[in-house]
Amino acid sequence: MNKKSLIFIFLVTILFSFKLLELSKTKKDFIYVVPKIKNFEVLERNIGEYTLSPINGNILKEKIEQRNFLNGSLFYNVPNGEYLLQGKYKGDSDEYILKKQKNWEKIYLNLEGVKFSKMQEIFLNFLTVCLIGFNIFIYLNSRHRIPKGNSLRVIFFLLIGKMLFSLRIGFQNNYLIIAEYAITRILLFLLIFYFLENILSKKFKKFRIFIWCCLGVVYFYIIVTLLILYSPQFYVYLLEESPKFLNTIRIARKAVDLTRIIFVITIFQFFIQRRKVRKKISFSWIVVGITYFVLEFFRELFPAERNLYYFIELMEISYIYWCLVFYIFKIYTENVMRAIRYSIGATLSYISLFYFETLTEPAVILGTIIILDFYTNIFENIIKYKNEAIDKIYNRLCLVRDIKTFEKILRKEILKNVTLKDLEIKVLLDPEEYVNFIVENDDSDVVIPKEMIKLEEYSSAYRIGFNENKYIALIFIEEGDTPLTIEEQNFLLDLSDKISSIVSKIRLDSLYEELI
Repeated sequence: MNKKSLIFIFLVTILFSFKLLELSKTKKDFIYVVPKIKNFEVLERNIGEYTLSPINGNILKEKIEQRNFLNGSLFYNVPNGEYLLQGKYKGDSDEYILKKQKNWEKIYLNLEGVKFSKMQEIFLNFLTVCLIGFNIFIYLNSRHRIPKGNSLRVIFFLLIGKMLFSLRIGFQNNYLIIAEYAITRILLFLLIFYFLENILSKKFKKFRIFIWCCLGVVYFYIIVTLLILYSPQFYVYLLEESPKFLNTIRIARKAVDLTRIIFVITIFQFFIQRRKVRKKISFSWIVVGITYFVLEFFRELFPAERNLYYFIELMEISYIYWCLVFYIFKIYTENVMRAIRYSIGATLSYISLFYFETLTEPAVILGTIIILDFYTNIFENIIKYKNEAIDKIYNRLCLVRDIKTFEKILRKEILKNVTLKDLEIKVLLDPEEYVNFIVENDDSDVVIPKEMIKLEEYSSAYRIGFNENKYIALIFIEEGDTPLTIEEQNFLLDLSDKISSIVSKIRLDSLYEELI
């Protein structure tokens, strides 16, 4: 989406919001109750039970009406006077005596539901800090591959911001609630925009229109929700003046969500690339797909475990982000994969402690170890490309004696195994000849991004090196409508490494013939 469109939408939103807030300023005689329940998404409803009882006998309780409001409750038709406010949630209770003298009041109740000791609180925060540290470690080891100005850099800092909000701290106010809600939605919007721009082919116009329509619906109810968070008077205005509109917003919220839009896009993308997946690892992809489905629809599958929703969403967003980074920039180093294992461990440990409220559950610890070991093998099976095709190509190229024949055969074999729009192979007799094709870099990566290629018609290149010579050949590729799969990327990486000795031999033979 271009800047002019964004500016236009932003200005319309500001004017629209200002007008609605002005209309709702006249609403009064209500009390908004917010529970101080840590690590709950603001949109979670029906959390806790609340009662408001007049202390003054002249006030009739029957006239007071109650509505669930986001993750709290709202009482309206409440005249000024003294009241006893009571709240209950999962065996925890709190009460507050207030004297209503203003048009409306906002009251926080200390309801945690799940109680932890001071030591457990410290350990939970320690696990959160570890999770943040692991993500920063992965980012520092991969940021050189992410171009400057790429939106994935911004998304990472928003992701860290989301994680910081998961720290168990007692301080809470309306502005922090709005900030967390806004950061999460901006983060998800940017992820979807990145999918549309870099993953989903532009030829699927009808599907893209469908996604944009869904985004429009989500954006509309997000603005309404932010206005409600900023001014509960606006919620009372909708209750009294336009209840049908409010019900429509609620239905839209239940049916369409940003994480579900990402889920739909990934399923669609996998469907159009299903023929590229090897049958040998189809089970691994099925396991990943089922896991993703469980994470995304955890609310519907396990409605009673709502205290886990927040962390499930955080884990889901984190994994989506790093899958994008690894997929787009082809980053699969051993250190990065190790950090991912530890981050999964920290997340699962946090959730198990948060849920079972103890560190002495052997079943949970054993289950965590089994899950980590199982999924480590699953992801390694997907990422590692084991194919006899590379050995066959190597054996065939061993018989080649001249550069032109080598380039011709290699090109033909690559196109057999990888779906590409265009391909060009350059064997470099002079190791310094690479400067004619790419800009200077640190030679640490086999994959060379588009920004460093002087040949504009190609999207990336694979460097072939041998011993001290970092550049003895280059494989330039132009991807088609659909990006390369992980298997195709690893095929090119393994092939580049496997044939390096053959390229070196052919170069030396050609140089020797020139001397003769």
